[in-house]
Amino acid sequence: MESVEELPDGKVAANLVSNKRIVGDALLYAVGRKGNVDRLNLAAAGIEADDRGRIKVDAEYRTKQPHIFAVGDVIGFPSLASVSMEQGRIAAATAFGLHVESDPAGYPYGIYTIPQISFIGKTEEQLTEEDVPYEVGVAYYREIARGQISGHTDGRLKLPFHRQTLELLGVHIFGEDATELLHIGQAVFLLKGKITYFINTVFNYPTLAECYKAAAFNGLNRLG
Repeated sequence: MESVEELPDGKVAANLVSNKRIVGDALLYAVGRKGNVDRLNLAAAGIEADDRGRIKVDAEYRTKQPHIFAVGDVIGFPSLASVSMEQGRIAAATAFGLHVESDPAGYPYGIYTIPQISFIGKTEEQLTEEDVPYEVGVAYYREIARGQISGHTDGRLKLPFHRQTLELLGVHIFGEDATELLHIGQAVFLLKGKITYFINTVFNYPTLAECYKAAAFNGLNRLG
């Protein structure tokens, strides 16, 4: 982007460095989050923030001053309310000398768009980079009675799993209620369960939870 200008007819134009010009009814300028630390006088506490207002912390959320902790958006990724609350719990317990167990690899992610997006565990790209032998099972909302009844037929659920051990390696969902639906797979994933769990489990009918069974059958069938 080189410049933005408002046009006489009320529209907006974005002029790009490549000499292209894009005209539209509106322009959304998204820059992400920035820590609101300007008035905290961090220097007085011996703490610095980067150019986006983020404070560096260790695994227990201590800043460079061991008696001062920072959690939430101000420390950067993932900037999720659920994770920020967990970070606060860990920091508070640590400050009082209490031991807590929490594994960031088991944190679920939820994006409240339409449709919703939610996931946990490894992506196919990560599994490929790590040379993990995996397969995936996929179910589509349009295949499930509840999806047809509710009219939400554009969603899908994907389950990557280990080809030899059948251990569930992640859950990836987009569609209606994805952030709620994820928690079923989250429990199996955190307990290092196998994809066969979903085959041997009876789900209420009609529910979107049946996507887990359909995806499990799909994945196992791919193994031949």
